[in-house]
Amino acid sequence: MSAPVQGRVPLSAECALGQRAGYRDVHGQCRQTRDIPLPHGGGMLLARRCGCSCHRTRT
Repeated sequence: MSAPVQGRVPLSAECALGQRAGYRDVHGQCRQTRDIPLPHGGGMLLARRCGCSCHRTRT
């Protein structure tokens, strides 16, 4: 197991690729806008939300 990420949530593949020149349109294909819990996982995540600033939930 890896250690928990401190302070930053990693970007999805689409958002990471979308930061490169010529691939900006790929950013709009990101669908990781929320955490998806693992059923009966006791708080474990099946998929983590993207760390991109445009996908952060507002409090």
